[in-house]
Amino acid sequence: MTTEQINSKIELTEAAIELYLEHGAFSMKQLGEKTGKTASQIYALFPNKKSILNYYYPSLVTRYHAMIEEIDDFDTYTVSEKLSNFIFTLFDMMGEHREFVEETFNQMIFDKKKSSAFYIETVATFKGFLTSDGNIAVSAGFLMKDYFYEFVAKEYLYIIKYWLNDSSENYERTFALTDKLTGFLEELIYNKTIDRGFDLAKYLITYAGLAKKIPLFGDMITDWFKGKENND
Repeated sequence: MTTEQINSKIELTEAAIELYLEHGAFSMKQLGEKTGKTASQIYALFPNKKSILNYYYPSLVTRYHAMIEEIDDFDTYTVSEKLSNFIFTLFDMMGEHREFVEETFNQMIFDKKKSSAFYIETVATFKGFLTSDGNIAVSAGFLMKDYFYEFVAKEYLYIIKYWLNDSSENYERTFALTDKLTGFLEELIYNKTIDRGFDLAKYLITYAGLAKKIPLFGDMITDWFKGKENND
């Protein structure tokens, strides 16, 4: 899909939301009059009215990726900074149509979870953040599988629900919760303690002669380290 088509889809979705909030529904004729597009142009991008409204949520992720392309040093951000940037930026976007989000988030996103395009795009975004970071501990690789990225994305959906129900001034509680959760995740996957433990075990087993004292287990560990070195 071209950039022009994506921009047209976003424009149509924004206009549809405004009509929906104003009238409780909208027709293709109303949408065409509001955007200056013909019915054939609209149907070339969306199969029906429901799909236009549903596109709002995944379009947030699309818009976000376009925004971070303009940030020259985004690749230098830590994991917590990237995740916080994503979450807070989308809060700002959703805040522009908060009434619509309050009315539709559960039905369109939260209740569907894995089957929603927004969830799928969010999982891919988080996976991109985490797998491209050079500061992540080697041992975190045992944790960072597809189910881990899906878990983080699900937790993010709960954060959005928390935000929608947050009555604190300027959503301070939501922002504090986000900072704590993203900080904890960064500490979890950046922590090199287990890596150092592996290094110590490697030394004890392969260089300090411990493998000879533990024949079966020592041979297994030695073979494991050799295989790991060959893979690296």
